[in-house]
Amino acid sequence: MKRILIIAASVLLALALAIPAVAADPVKIGVLVPLTGIVANGGKEMANGIDMAAKDKKTLLGRPIKLIVEDTRVKPAVAVSKAEKLVYQDKSVALIGVFSSGVGLALAKNIDKLNVPFVSTHVMTTKFYGLNPLVFRSGQLANDQTAVGNVEGILATPDLKKRKYYVLVHDYSWGHDAAKRFIALAKAKGVKVVNPDFDRAPIKTKNWSTYISKIKASGADGIYIALITDVIPRFMKQANEFGLMKTCRLVSGAAPGAVDLENAGTAGVGIFGASDYAWDLENFPGYQAKAKDWNTRYYKMYKAIPCDAAAHSYVGAMNLFKAIEKAGSTDPQKIAAAIRGISYDGPYGKVYICPGDNCMRNDAVLTETVKAPKNPYGATIYMKVLKVFPAKELGPPCKN
Repeated sequence: MKRILIIAASVLLALALAIPAVAADPVKIGVLVPLTGIVANGGKEMANGIDMAAKDKKTLLGRPIKLIVEDTRVKPAVAVSKAEKLVYQDKSVALIGVFSSGVGLALAKNIDKLNVPFVSTHVMTTKFYGLNPLVFRSGQLANDQTAVGNVEGILATPDLKKRKYYVLVHDYSWGHDAAKRFIALAKAKGVKVVNPDFDRAPIKTKNWSTYISKIKASGADGIYIALITDVIPRFMKQANEFGLMKTCRLVSGAAPGAVDLENAGTAGVGIFGASDYAWDLENFPGYQAKAKDWNTRYYKMYKAIPCDAAAHSYVGAMNLFKAIEKAGSTDPQKIAAAIRGISYDGPYGKVYICPGDNCMRNDAVLTETVKAPKNPYGATIYMKVLKVFPAKELGPPCKN
């Protein structure tokens, strides 16, 4: 009998060793980015940043991370439909990404029904402040923060301070908000704007000749634009071809896309503006080590120039991952509660989610695009860091 029991135990042990361990169910995160259309390059950079964060984090709550990526095509209805699929079908416990303010606002309108936290890594509209307990911003500067950086940058640069500005924006919620924020602050600070009602260009605009003619006729010798990041260098290329940049300087309400900036070549030189990140921070005191490490690893992983869109998407994902770990749960309300007040110290310093309005506060860079010195990323044009703005200078004050 004893011999039979020993044999039976040996058989059971052998069977146990032969059966592979059941892997823990992954924590699923829905990623919403534009992978086709006018901003596909920016969407790919966002996806890269979120993917890099997941690779660095490796697990959540002892479980693997599974990113499920969907293409929003920068269309609100498409994005909402994809979000429903990610939540109801794929069982994602949170949503992250979104390039456009219009898409972000549409998603926020449906977030109570979806009942998961949504962390935008790109939406800049000021309407996101305190919009919904489940809606957060950890990414691109908001329009009021960008306006502060750009107006202060203009005032601190003699050649920019003396100029008169023509304001041109993309004709949707982000562009309108960006224009109003810049114009109001410019007026308060004594910066001249020649068209206070600003000019609105449809998102699909490819030929900028009409707008270039308007700028020339206005007598402006400065231009403030709030155009989709991938479009900025394309506008600059035409502006150079029409001779506009011989007399004008350009200030941008968003950072130019890295791929399109390279494609523009020397026509992309001379874009001045405030944003979250530039790989040149690896040369700036106080940021060098972390920026250099992040830049090097990003380039190694994706064979792409380290850029603003990827960096703030990476940090946004890290803030979400930290919150899930802090919550100790995939319950949406517990995750949302944990996101409020969370922070991550990454390639551009600490990014803190203000619990009073669910939006981040972080340092930002003032840059100008110039020809790049020799660098390990293969960039021929880069965003040279002129100044770093501490978070408290950009505001708004965080009320807990």
